[in-house]
Amino acid sequence: MRALGEKCAGALFCLCMSVFAQLPAEAQPQRRTIEVNTGEDWHHQHTGATMPARLGGFDRQYIRDLTENELDVFAQYKEVKARTRLTLFFYRAAVDNIPLWFDVANQSLRNNVDLLPGASEYSSSTFTPPGQFNASGMMAVYATDGGDFKSTGVAMLPLNGWIVKIRFTSAELTVAELASTLVPILNAIPWPEKISSGPPASKILPCKNRLKLVDKVGRIKPSMTDALIGGLMGIPADDEADANADKAKPVIYCRDPQDFGQFSIYRADGTKRGYLMPLGDAGRAISVDRNEIGGLIDGSQGNRYTPVLMQLDRNIVFPDLNKLPEPGTLMAATGDDAAISSVTTWPTSSGSTVTISVSPDEDQ
Repeated sequence: MRALGEKCAGALFCLCMSVFAQLPAEAQPQRRTIEVNTGEDWHHQHTGATMPARLGGFDRQYIRDLTENELDVFAQYKEVKARTRLTLFFYRAAVDNIPLWFDVANQSLRNNVDLLPGASEYSSSTFTPPGQFNASGMMAVYATDGGDFKSTGVAMLPLNGWIVKIRFTSAELTVAELASTLVPILNAIPWPEKISSGPPASKILPCKNRLKLVDKVGRIKPSMTDALIGGLMGIPADDEADANADKAKPVIYCRDPQDFGQFSIYRADGTKRGYLMPLGDAGRAISVDRNEIGGLIDGSQGNRYTPVLMQLDRNIVFPDLNKLPEPGTLMAATGDDAAISSVTTWPTSSGSTVTISVSPDEDQ
């Protein structure tokens, strides 16, 4: 996380601030069906890409959105006779990093023993997506031994700050046939004319050491200053930084080697200050990082760590913790109504709005 001064220098001009007694409760994503006529292509307004009525020989069954404004859209394609199904996703991730979300998706696929018993990796590689010049996409294909399917795979690529993902599972196609089908399907998708190439992708590796985490932590009583600092630190990089993104060195994540069961945690450039915990592979996450600024301002002697629930359109900040928590503890620390501030991250064109939920009466 960049220093506060650097982070806000280009963003404060568009910062809107509003103070409310309490942030609204975050509802779980609600699936809605997007109505499209049979045989008609559907265009995604934010990326300019298209979910065609027919893709790679498969007919589109439906299009659904897990948000109200097309931030997490997917289309199901199916060929009934061949017992093959394809799902195409367009979504905006809280962190724009293909290796991170591909690793989460790949691990989930490998660990889904109920659906895919005996899955073994057939191939895993990077590829250059249509309209791009770097090998910014990643794909993996698996053979399955037993169960209802013969093969399965996942491919993921960047698209102008968004993520495109394909999941492909077949009861008829061999693993070699499925592997040879993925790239032609990608080429058949109607892409926008202007595409900025993503950075070269590389496989995420285990971190060289383990974070020291604890399961019992305490919350530090928040002040309005804490809420404001948390909100400002969650403001996305300004437009100038975005324009020079292709010149900047991309963040390299490593996966902490500890076994946390259903959770995997990732550390940006191997940091020991905190970590990112994806909530599935669809762009949502929780982060926790050491907050140096808060300690300097209020004179805290010990370290303090700020948990943030990262949604597709906003970052929600919770009270600082006195120790770096284990994943389950971090989940609990962002699962109640104790949020102290939030900052919008979408739409980017209208700047960021910071909402403070610590009232002046509490700031004593």
